Amino acid sequence: MIDTLVLFVIGFFILIKGADFLIDGATSVAKRFNISNWIIGMTVVGIGTSIPEFSITLLSALGGEADIGLGTIIGSNTFNILLILGLSAAVFPLTAKPVWITKDLVMNIYAVLAAAVLAIFPLIGGGFFEISKGEGFVLLFLFIAWMFYLVVRNGATKRLESEEGPSLKIFAIPLSVLMMIGGLVGVIIGAEWVVRGGELLARAFGTSEAIIGLTVIGIGTSLPELTVSVSAARKGNVGISLGNIVGSNIFDFLGILGIAAAVRSVAFPRELVTDLMITLGAAVLLLLAMFVPGEGPVRSRVSVGRSKYTLERWQGFVFIALYILYISMIGKI
Repeated sequence: MIDTLVLFVIGFFILIKGADFLIDGATSVAKRFNISNWIIGMTVVGIGTSIPEFSITLLSALGGEADIGLGTIIGSNTFNILLILGLSAAVFPLTAKPVWITKDLVMNIYAVLAAAVLAIFPLIGGGFFEISKGEGFVLLFLFIAWMFYLVVRNGATKRLESEEGPSLKIFAIPLSVLMMIGGLVGVIIGAEWVVRGGELLARAFGTSEAIIGLTVIGIGTSLPELTVSVSAARKGNVGISLGNIVGSNIFDFLGILGIAAAVRSVAFPRELVTDLMITLGAAVLLLLAMFVPGEGPVRSRVSVGRSKYTLERWQGFVFIALYILYISMIGKI
């Protein structure tokens, strides 16, 4: 039992540190090519912080233990929106550009909805509560199309942003590449240990692997997002803070599930349907919260006028309370 716990903890440490190196290296390269803060948050940082979920989901699917991977994705997404954005807004109100809301926050909802429909209904091969290979390719196609759209939007998005750049470290290209390679290796090794440890812990405590993925692993793999978003919010960098979460969530449901299912059909456990609906509800709540009028203009390091399109501090505390309520409900299942 002790060996299993040590394996699990060490795996998490390697996973998170590997993700940190991968993100820092990739972000440094992106900044050198003059990519907007929002696009960096949505793609490089958002996808980078989701590498742990990607590794765990793919490895668990290949090993025929998809429950852990699916639970990880769903648990991570709910954690991202309610707790991470809740904490970020509590630190610094997050004011978004209208285009971020009408396009990317809406896309976040579509991504969860598309994955939910394909997971529950046999639309392209497979059966009920299964994501077939064909459906996996559909999700993957949607993700690639979304990425291409973001690249096309980069110039316009850059012009919308403040002249003040984010407080991001920029390294030499060779060092950035080494950081990316080393981080990727660490993430892969760490993910394998986490999956193995998670399976053993689930069996030892008589807890389903889906619940282990939904809580312990789902929260643990979101620690990179938590660190990045709260730190960015503290520095007034809303593009990285909010974009990181939205990009990570879209990648989880379209990219990760798409790749995993395209490699091998993924059975969707019925016990996760309610949790999937809660994730969808959280995405909708985030969108609606942005249209609640604020308390007037606020001046800060980013000089934003606040009326709506802002996740206020009080809304952040509401999000945190909702997540605590959700976790307490899981504990009673």
